[in-house]
Amino acid sequence: MYSRADLHCHTTASDGVLSPGQLLARAREQGVDLLAVTDHDTVAGVRHLQSLNEDPGLTLVAGTELSCLWGNLEIHVVGLGFQLSEPGVDECLMRQHQARWQRCERIADKVAKRLPGITADQILTGAMTLARDAQLATGTDFVPGPDTLQIGRPHFADWLVQEGLVPHREAAFKKYLGNKHMGNAKSHWPHITTVVGWIRSWGGVPVLAHPGKYKLSGMKLQALVEDFARAGGLAIEVVGCLQPWGERDKLAQLCGKYHLAASLGSDFHGPWSDRIELGRLGPIPECCQPVWELFDDRVLPVAS
Repeated sequence: MYSRADLHCHTTASDGVLSPGQLLARAREQGVDLLAVTDHDTVAGVRHLQSLNEDPGLTLVAGTELSCLWGNLEIHVVGLGFQLSEPGVDECLMRQHQARWQRCERIADKVAKRLPGITADQILTGAMTLARDAQLATGTDFVPGPDTLQIGRPHFADWLVQEGLVPHREAAFKKYLGNKHMGNAKSHWPHITTVVGWIRSWGGVPVLAHPGKYKLSGMKLQALVEDFARAGGLAIEVVGCLQPWGERDKLAQLCGKYHLAASLGSDFHGPWSDRIELGRLGPIPECCQPVWELFDDRVLPVAS
């Protein structure tokens, strides 16, 4: 049905570098015909795009990427195909926003303890400023309110680079912000069962995002997928960018084993690498049911 779909990407509504309008234009340039903008814990960018998509050849579906916990591991679940007006969407996302803010305070505290003479308030203020500057740098077509500003570890990393404490983002994560340094900074997220339940209550499709990025053993990955399916999950992100050989086939097998559909997404955050581009993805394996078959008529209207 769709020849070039991308159901996982980000804008300046969260930690992407393109505004929603710029991302939509880039998707058109890349020939994308099915697009879901899945900013972290917000639908502000998607709502903005409702009035911008005038291309009948590009179908938009609502999406968001929600952080949650499976045991002590932070997992991401993408919600797709829900109606933005569905009761409960804004309430649940506000809870996520509050949890994200508590997490940011914890991150700032942890980093400050390793930087003598620098306070957590300085670090948090710096990350906030960079997050806001990133939004404003793309122009005025999309400027969300201060209560929807999304701050993530990339913004803390950029502040560390700006202050000359590390040479680049990768070094910031390795030295200060990687999972091994965060400890209980992730403890504010809800359980995966809760997040899957939210998405299902909105009429959406819960998708387990980028399973290969969690670096789990085969047995643990299977346990995660089993728990996800038992909680009401409906699909796995089977196809992504920069996947190691064989990963796609293993994920396709898990789809079959647990009767889950298959999704695909670039996890595009910005035009930094030719290897990660909107819509530049392999096909969903023929043995899998494409996730868009679960959407029914839950697509966003073309602007009139």
